[in-house]
This record gives sequence, C-alpha cells and structure tokens, in this order.
Amino acid sequence: MPVSTWCCCKSQKKGKQASSRKYRRRTKVLLHQGNDHLLPLKSFEVMSPWDLGGDGKHFWGFHPEEEWFVKLMRK
Repeated sequence: MPVSTWCCCKSQKKGKQASSRKYRRRTKVLLHQGNDHLLPLKSFEVMSPWDLGGDGKHFWGFHPEEEWFVKLMRK
C-alpha cells in the first residue's frame, strides 16, 4: 500500500514502544496496589496519540504508470 506518515519521521515505532511501556508499567502498579477498577483499557488512555512520531498517515493513491509509484512499491 502506498501509505506513509506526514512530517519528517519515517516510523512511529519509538512512540509506540514508549506508549506500550507506560501502559504496562501503569497496569502493573495498579494491580500491585489492588486498584483493579482503575486499570486503563487502551494504551491511548495513558499516552496521547499526538505524542507519537509523525502527524498521522496519508494514502498516496494508486498510480502504477508513474515512476515514483513503481519505486515506492518496489521496496
């Protein structure tokens, strides 16, 4: 799929790793304290999706006759 992120980052991997780490840590602490009713349901309750790298994704379209599209899909 010809989809990529806006802005200057190539991947949101580091932000997703940090978000998952925060989520697991908060869950572990709340379970240890016995506060089961305060557990977050999703990782976005712990960290905002705007803190991840990039500004969302964009679909570049389907253009098989264009040179840039062939180069992009080759990888």
